[in-house]
Amino acid sequence: MKALFALLYLLLFTAFVSGQSRTPARPKQLALIHVTVIDATGAPAKQDRTVVITGDRITALGKTGNVRISKTAQILDATGKFIIPGLWDMHIHSVSYENGRRFLPLLMAHGITGVRDMGSPLEDILRLRQETNEGKILGPRMVIAGPLLQGPLPFQTPFIMSVHNEAEATQAVIYLKGRGVDFIKVHDALPRELYFAIASEARRQGIPFVGHVPPSISATEAINAGQHSIEHLGGRFYGVLLACSSREAELTERIRSIVKNVLKALNEKKEPDDSEIFRAGFTKPLFDSFSSQKAAVLFAAFKKNDTWQVPTLVAQPIREAVNGGRKDLNEDDIRYGKLLVRKQFDMVAAMKRAGVKIMAGTDLPPDGLTLHEELSLLVEAGLTPMEALQTATRNPAEFLGRLDSLGTVERGKIADLVLLDANPLQDIRNTRRIHAVIFGGNVIPQSPLQKGKD
Repeated sequence: MKALFALLYLLLFTAFVSGQSRTPARPKQLALIHVTVIDATGAPAKQDRTVVITGDRITALGKTGNVRISKTAQILDATGKFIIPGLWDMHIHSVSYENGRRFLPLLMAHGITGVRDMGSPLEDILRLRQETNEGKILGPRMVIAGPLLQGPLPFQTPFIMSVHNEAEATQAVIYLKGRGVDFIKVHDALPRELYFAIASEARRQGIPFVGHVPPSISATEAINAGQHSIEHLGGRFYGVLLACSSREAELTERIRSIVKNVLKALNEKKEPDDSEIFRAGFTKPLFDSFSSQKAAVLFAAFKKNDTWQVPTLVAQPIREAVNGGRKDLNEDDIRYGKLLVRKQFDMVAAMKRAGVKIMAGTDLPPDGLTLHEELSLLVEAGLTPMEALQTATRNPAEFLGRLDSLGTVERGKIADLVLLDANPLQDIRNTRRIHAVIFGGNVIPQSPLQKGKD
């Protein structure tokens, strides 16, 4: 079988090695036979199937022996293999053009065929998206925000656009949409009036806005303002947990004081300190005051307003802090921090039960494996393996309005597929056991895949 794969790589799709400056030479059809299909629709795995790919589309799918295959088709016997849709990481940061050139092939090697870039320098990310679209860079499909929007800051960086008043906030939305970004990203340091100015202009411009819940507003206000996705359960400052607290007003004021002091230190060119958010003096009352009734009301608002959640459990600051990321925490800090981490996990499962739509994202240096770890954490939180798989396949396609062409293994869909050596519905960690990646109907050549994994 390895020899057959190697032959297919050599004969069919070597255009990816040198870039797609010309139409790749490929057969009229590629047929995978005797494969188990996990289509990510929620249906059980279907054994002994044939998947026929013509061009970049799945053109036939059915029981092996019952599907008509062209006499000129290349046949691949995938006995013992499992096929799933290509994976999406819905929260990455390319950081720069050069960094993106390095890691995008690595993501492909790990089965990630789509990404949502949640904040990078504008010119760099526009170039990366264009060159991946053109095939000059071997990389996933990209949807992008450009620089994230912050309130007044005493410094400038290429991936942050700092706005100082409502007029600047409005113009930032207009400018970014005009440059071709797919959505607007809001962040922690936005004052109330600037957040709502961005929300209003995004609605007028017809462009989604997503991101953190700034401490200047509540998660409920973000949902009602039309924020299409909330990241990290609200962000570094526990936006969603605060909205589920019976002491929401009091604890929110404490968070706002912490943020105010951080901004003051930055303006005075001093080292900012927000360590209070990791200490038992704050985490204990936040944990103890969790209200299932308030949570139910909040999750119903998520569902009603079609606000999605990207929990990034793998990158939660409190989880990192209590697992050795901070050496200045005492026993109580660690104890209540771990309880809060477990509460975050339980909350994600409760959201899923309440009908809140969830997507997988990482927000960590994109090594490719991190998304697979996130899927494992989602199962640990209480999602089934199928539900976890859907957070990186069907759900992103629905969120992006592309479910007609991506996200599941069905006839008519674009052939972004991952062939696995083991069943991820038995153990979600099997998404890491990648045998081959197919992108837009092209089997990605073995050499880039191996290079990405080395």
